[in-house]
Amino acid sequence: MQKRARERGRSIVDSEFLTEIRNESMLRVAKCIRGFGFEELSMDAFEVAKAKMRRLPRKVAVIEEIKAFLGERTQKNEMVLAKFQRYLEMIPDRGLPWTEEALARLERAPAFVRTLARQTIEAEARRQGEKVVTPEVVEHALGGIPPHPTLSPTGGEDKGEGAAAGERTMPWAPAAEERLRRIPIPAIRRMVVERVEAHAREQGLTGVDLDAYEVGLGK
Repeated sequence: MQKRARERGRSIVDSEFLTEIRNESMLRVAKCIRGFGFEELSMDAFEVAKAKMRRLPRKVAVIEEIKAFLGERTQKNEMVLAKFQRYLEMIPDRGLPWTEEALARLERAPAFVRTLARQTIEAEARRQGEKVVTPEVVEHALGGIPPHPTLSPTGGEDKGEGAAAGERTMPWAPAAEERLRRIPIPAIRRMVVERVEAHAREQGLTGVDLDAYEVGLGK
């Protein structure tokens, strides 16, 4: 807990932070269990985990400690197993697991760009070496990216519309630009501009109209 607190710039470990790290840890364990081929947490999973980690004595020792701990909690094991089952069900078939708090942050993005935002956020999480998408990763990917100079449709620097228009490198029709302006998060606007303009170039277009915008976003 102290290590994670230092990594995140916290000076105090409070109850809220303990819950946050516990949730992340449970998701990571649940992902491992799924990777071992189990759909639920059982004592058999511990033996498989030990076999997988046999070359890592410290991890084997931790697994033994957890198994022994659960063995002493015979009256509370059902509650523990139920919690793990909920996290197992949250593990996606593809991509990284997300904490509930991180998913709540993603919900702030408009529905039509959430898939793109999710892909970008997971890429950022992998770049940081994270195994779970946390609220901090979401904030960094969507809100912590420094702004870049914005290009106007003529290729010059557009200082006045950068926050609203994103990094446009070709002309945009008014209807397509209006759709772009509806996106409230600058980082997502930049993602949308990159994807839509890449699609337009692939189609041999010299500008972005409403059809190119919608098809470029996968609508």
